[in-house]
Amino acid sequence: MALRDVLSLCGRIGLIVAAFAFVASIVAGPLLEKVLSSQLTVTERSALPALPPADNPSERQTGKPG
Repeated sequence: MALRDVLSLCGRIGLIVAAFAFVASIVAGPLLEKVLSSQLTVTERSALPALPPADNPSERQTGKPG
């Protein structure tokens, strides 16, 4: 093979690898973000004290004394 053919083949392989890496990063980015952030969120939530239950607006008695 001539040098020009070898360089052409290497260029094609390089473009294929670059395209594969580009598509893989687009697909893997959001997946890794969800996986990594969910672990941090669980850790942060476990450190917080339990919150009291929220009042239901229909059960509130507004305007009635006592």
